[in-house]
Amino acid sequence: MAKQLDGPLLPFLRLDAAAALPKFRQLQDQLRVAILRGHLRAGTRLPASRILAEELGLSRQTVVRVLKNLRTEGYLEARQGAGTFVSTALPSQVLKPPLTPDCGEAAYVAPPRLSRTGSLSRLVSADIDQVEPKPFLPNYPAIDRFPFAIWRKCWSSATRGGKATGMGYGDIMGELVLRQRIADYLALHRGDPCAPEQIIITPGGHAAFTLAALALADPGDGILLEDPGPITTSNLFRVLGLRLCLAGVDADGMDVAGAIARHPDARLAFVMPSRQHPLGVTLSLPRRLLLLEWARTNDAWIIEDDYDSEFRYSGELLPSMRSSDSHDRVIYVGSFSKALYPGIRVGYLVLPPQLVGTFRNLSGLIHRSVPVETQLALAEFIAGGHFASHLRRMRILYAERRNAFCAAAGAALSGLARIDCAASGLNALAWLAEGRDDRTACRNLLSAGLQCYPLSDYTIETPRPGALLFGFGGVPADRMSTYLARAATAIAQ
Repeated sequence: MAKQLDGPLLPFLRLDAAAALPKFRQLQDQLRVAILRGHLRAGTRLPASRILAEELGLSRQTVVRVLKNLRTEGYLEARQGAGTFVSTALPSQVLKPPLTPDCGEAAYVAPPRLSRTGSLSRLVSADIDQVEPKPFLPNYPAIDRFPFAIWRKCWSSATRGGKATGMGYGDIMGELVLRQRIADYLALHRGDPCAPEQIIITPGGHAAFTLAALALADPGDGILLEDPGPITTSNLFRVLGLRLCLAGVDADGMDVAGAIARHPDARLAFVMPSRQHPLGVTLSLPRRLLLLEWARTNDAWIIEDDYDSEFRYSGELLPSMRSSDSHDRVIYVGSFSKALYPGIRVGYLVLPPQLVGTFRNLSGLIHRSVPVETQLALAEFIAGGHFASHLRRMRILYAERRNAFCAAAGAALSGLARIDCAASGLNALAWLAEGRDDRTACRNLLSAGLQCYPLSDYTIETPRPGALLFGFGGVPADRMSTYLARAATAIAQ
């Protein structure tokens, strides 16, 4: 005899009119889950479609459609003249009743069995920005000033007529036209000529770091890394199995001599010579040359993250380390996340010639390629002079916002913090008065509708005074004083 439903009619069903998911999908998904979790046992007869529709406020046609779909999937079965039932053919070990407080079993779910890499990834944070950033979010560009109309024209031109080149996987090194445009830009604006054949396009900078680590080091190998440094990057190398060989940072950048002395067997070095993150300092020439000599004599490699190199507010743009490398030991990494917008997800590597084949094959295995249409549109954007023009406009805008932030922060945070505005980049540091905890201050700011990062989050081993990392790039100059007054109140709590 078929089991009947007693009490309220399917009380576990909750349809949300405000949800983006259509109601028929909500009903279908919830019935499926109810069967799998044992709320609806095998052989249970469901209410008639007319009754179910009235109870849920749906049309009968919608309910009939849902029941038909679930019969097709095998969760339900129809019996002539009797109605619709939960299928009795489903494996019993799949249909597990939910645990209840009086069932006598501990509500314990065993953790999934993971690889070493998967296990390590559970212990670190990916530090992904929020979908709706708040004022002073670090590393965030002025997206509202991006030339969307010009970008759409470039995209339309690159994809006009459904070009076949934009419909396939594309070259696993990246489209040649984009690699040529990047090579031209580096030669003209960074004083660092290279051949397009040395460039590989990647889905962002972190994908480039991953390729370098996988191609050049084994698990357990050491990598010189600045402390404090970018937390997502250090987490990435840790998850990939590398041994972090920490180096201090002072006004001249990474303490190269100290790091080499403490970690003579390191295989790689990761460095941000143009603008160290989060402290904003640049790597001095003597230290650059010392690091290059270390790489040459130790058969080691340098991963150069040319972070925020485009936005310098005094003097000429600093040359890359790669431009001083006469022994092909530098792997140069650039991206368009800050220069254009983060969601574009286009980065690139400039490689020593002897590494190109290895990186090409590895990139093909892991990434395959960046969407071809994006690459073609970006090539068009650069070729038309729009990229260089955009950078010039943004340097002026960010310089204005930097100056406004420094002036307003110096006044609003007087007695609470000392402001340190670096000569480049989109961020500034506020060194808190003695005794103030930067993580507590950061939480207070978030409650006040503002967003910053505590310097403590970037520190791996060497403790430093408390400081807050403020991003001024996405905040209009005329709003700085208002927001910083609010920040002062939050920090003072």
